[in-house]
Amino acid sequence: MDKDWAADVKKFVPDADDGVIAGIVRYCGIALQKADSSLVSYTDPAELGRVRENFLKKKLGLMQSDEELDGAIAKVGERLKGVNFKNRVTVYYMLLEHFGLLHLFAKAGTAAATPIAADKSAALGLAAGAGAAIAAGAATSVDAAKGIADSVGDTISVGADTMKSAFEKTPNVAPVMSSPISHEVADDEPKGVLGWLWWLILGALLLGLLWWFFLRPVPVAPPAPTDVATDVSAPATTDENVAAAVATAPETVAVPDGAGVTSEVLDGKPVVKVYFDTAKAEVVPAFGPAALALKTYLDAHPGSGIGVSGFNDPTGNATANAALSKKRAEAVKAALVAASIPDAAIALVKPEAVTDTTATKAEARRVEVFIK
Repeated sequence: MDKDWAADVKKFVPDADDGVIAGIVRYCGIALQKADSSLVSYTDPAELGRVRENFLKKKLGLMQSDEELDGAIAKVGERLKGVNFKNRVTVYYMLLEHFGLLHLFAKAGTAAATPIAADKSAALGLAAGAGAAIAAGAATSVDAAKGIADSVGDTISVGADTMKSAFEKTPNVAPVMSSPISHEVADDEPKGVLGWLWWLILGALLLGLLWWFFLRPVPVAPPAPTDVATDVSAPATTDENVAAAVATAPETVAVPDGAGVTSEVLDGKPVVKVYFDTAKAEVVPAFGPAALALKTYLDAHPGSGIGVSGFNDPTGNATANAALSKKRAEAVKAALVAASIPDAAIALVKPEAVTDTTATKAEARRVEVFIK
């Protein structure tokens, strides 16, 4: 399904980041090649529930209540009101923007905007309260207050003109040296100056601690891939087995540098991507747990099948690359059959564009395995 996803996103978010959009497209993968799975139906409660559970909770790791997450999905729906076909990429971008997590989908080495506080009103309220606590002593020492604010990362914003005016109106106060913390006290300087300075230092340190524990951005690291060979002889299939197999399969979108396997759940179905070394078609042993998850899903959903699509990077001869993509897909199919998945349940699906020019070379050298 050849579509300009960035153009659709920028209809509603004109300054949208192309790198983040490309990351969402890579995450959705084969789902965007089908008309129904490339859209989010806001009239289907089950579909909205999958967006909440699979994307917001499992992928982004959000811990808010279902009511709050559903509210965020509804807000995106309001922004897209009047649009009959709401593209999945656009919906996911707006949700990332809503929660301030666009940086999670930016490419490595690309700076992404990271908010200091997810709730701006809470941050403003905290800053206002802290400012009120130290306001009484602010007029005593302008330079000291500014120096302390700088030392904790500009946590306190000092209004220089206002402070200067207050300083000039304060009688019998000796001038303070330019050093923000240590300075000499003139013989006629009131002892109260040092007292207020300590209160300023204490207030600034308190703000720094509050920022560190409550407001600083915490990076969300994806779980490490599991390279463990697994016996693919599965026990009797139950709904609990399906959930366990999907949960224990390696779920990460971090692309390995060379051969490897990633596995994730999209709309309740396992999606596996097998990556290869340059010009190679060997499937790594870590494919075992992912194959088990696919087999368990098929056993629990009679009539389902598996699609296998091969891709290659743009380096070299196009004809040879196309043959290599097919060879890789056939190798993955053979590994699935070896995992006791019936040959008749597996179909080789040629993608519209075998050579992937939208991703890095490591990302392009892959085979995608999905539930049909």
